[in-house]
Amino acid sequence: MKRIRKLDGPTPGLEDYLAADGQRASWRRFRSHPSGQDAGQAYQQLAEELTNLQHGLCGYCETDVTATDRQVEHVVPRGAGARGARLELDVGNLMVCCKGGTARSGDADRYLRPVNRNRSCGEAKGGRMNGEFVDPRNLPALPALVRVLEEDGSIEADAEACRSVGVPAEYVTRTIEVLNLNARRLCVAREKRWRALNDAWKQEFGDPDRMTEAARDELLHRMTKAARDELLPANGRLRKFFTTSRSYFGPIAEQVLDEQPRVWV
Repeated sequence: MKRIRKLDGPTPGLEDYLAADGQRASWRRFRSHPSGQDAGQAYQQLAEELTNLQHGLCGYCETDVTATDRQVEHVVPRGAGARGARLELDVGNLMVCCKGGTARSGDADRYLRPVNRNRSCGEAKGGRMNGEFVDPRNLPALPALVRVLEEDGSIEADAEACRSVGVPAEYVTRTIEVLNLNARRLCVAREKRWRALNDAWKQEFGDPDRMTEAARDELLHRMTKAARDELLPANGRLRKFFTTSRSYFGPIAEQVLDEQPRVWV
């Protein structure tokens, strides 16, 4: 889970719908609102704009969202009483997520039985949310408040990083639990991503302790280049499981991500 941006304002289709329906406006009616001649295109336009804003990643688990595995997520759930109803069409409450393991697919990253145990993201959250839930749009860009563990692909709060920015680590831990981000499906996918990074880069890095100072400088240069390749957007998209790559490269990742402009956010 990483920081993502909010939309600056309604997409044209949403703006058109709000003007057309006025006081009757609702999320259910918006879902079927046309943009041009096609019913539902205003919703698809919104989902696409959010996808682009988030560089193609689910706002919670960081898998890559696709046309068949994405949905618009209400951070404050629509069922959360008067507040949820008030915010259901507010772009400040919307982001794009995957379908949380419910999109039937041959890809085990996306769908793994038993489905209930492997639900994640908005599908796991449902209507649960309180003041301890951490909205990814409110996370700091730096430092990373979560880290992925090499041994099993699980994700956990980084207590020291949380302290440094005044975010209670227990809030981050609670959010991971609510979203079920340590579902076996996601842990296996992150572990696979870590192994791929190892296969690509570990042999090239060598052993810094046995190197001359010049060789260590060259190694640092290669590692920094590798971190840029793995962590920065290509054609507007980030590689899936961003935080896994971020954890793999450690302090070098944070240096790369601190470079201006921060196009990864």
